[in-house]
Amino acid sequence: MQDQFINPYPDLTLTSLERTMKEESESEATEIERKYEQRRRDVILRGVLSVTVICAEDLPALDFMGKSDPYVVLTLRKAGTKRKTRVLNETLNPVWNQTFDFVVEDALHELLILEVYDHDTIGKNYIGRCIMTLTRVLLEGEFYDIFGLDGAKSGRISLHLTWAPQPIIRDP
Repeated sequence: MQDQFINPYPDLTLTSLERTMKEESESEATEIERKYEQRRRDVILRGVLSVTVICAEDLPALDFMGKSDPYVVLTLRKAGTKRKTRVLNETLNPVWNQTFDFVVEDALHELLILEVYDHDTIGKNYIGRCIMTLTRVLLEGEFYDIFGLDGAKSGRISLHLTWAPQPIIRDP
């Protein structure tokens, strides 16, 4: 809107009518931008995140017998929600095929953390982890991918994620 009140003759000044129209259009644009920004802040991306932990490959051997007893702990950092797969004994290539549903209150600011451990009778040994934002699943709605494990000598984890949005708007 501002562009329609540009003075094509820079040597001549704007008339009082032109100045008034320009000021009104600028104030209207500013008001519209302010309302849009406020509305954008009021929208929360709420929904259900489904995470299927399909399998892991090439995990490091942490037991004496050259195998591991792996399991995965899934955590939503902001919400503090945790879930755990079952322990699969004596394997470096576990197949879980377990799905976990999380109710997510604010998906734009949430992190999904997957930590892989080796189960032992006297405790657990950390193998590696994968940390991700929910941006990709929010944009795509559903995806499958293989992620490397940070902190591990080797290993990858296969995941399938889906997002079912339930947008809510805060009352002013």
